[in-house]
Amino acid sequence: MNYFLSTRWSLISLARQGQSQATSHIGRRYQAAVVAYCRRLGLSVEEAEDATQEVMLRFFCQGIIQRVERRGGRFRSLLCAVARNVVRRHWEREAAQKRNCVPRSLSNHDLPGEDPEGTFDHEWLRHLIDLALVRLGQEQPQTHEVLRRFLLEESSHAEIAQALQISRTSVKNQIYRGKQKLIQMIRDEVRDTCHCWDQYAEELHHLAKMMGTTGGQLAESVAAS
Repeated sequence: MNYFLSTRWSLISLARQGQSQATSHIGRRYQAAVVAYCRRLGLSVEEAEDATQEVMLRFFCQGIIQRVERRGGRFRSLLCAVARNVVRRHWEREAAQKRNCVPRSLSNHDLPGEDPEGTFDHEWLRHLIDLALVRLGQEQPQTHEVLRRFLLEESSHAEIAQALQISRTSVKNQIYRGKQKLIQMIRDEVRDTCHCWDQYAEELHHLAKMMGTTGGQLAESVAAS
């Protein structure tokens, strides 16, 4: 198995060792995906934010992140398992309050497991795309704006060219190059949560499958790696 180090994985490794600055950085970076997942499972905005704080506390401060590499667990699947159990615990507390009884402890259930509906995986993919878009906006503002107008606003090449005062050829080229760059940035985000090439390839295949036909370029990177 070929291992590699990335800046993000180095931070994850430091977080596994209890380094507080690394823990805070990783927690802030991925908390949006957890909040969205909790909201999809029926929690209000305030409840989802509170649940996410509990997820991060349990993940980083109760030894769960140590399982990421040692037990062969994946960052994504472990984070999903913890989030799912925190939300389940929330609903059990709610039910228990209605019954005026104390809910049973779920402290032994923070183990990797399947997400039956793939809800977390879709939120995870959405979050990776958002991170890539933010990075594209920082590195190539005009290309980001062209893509935003083309993909989100469904503006035509002519409309974008007129709005940004550039040629239609430039618009067409930036859309093509922007999509290529965005795919590469998504790959980078995936790679940063993996500790070896085999795991990276599996994660890319998994995400590409969720993206369907639009994930073809993502999947092609496996062979190119």
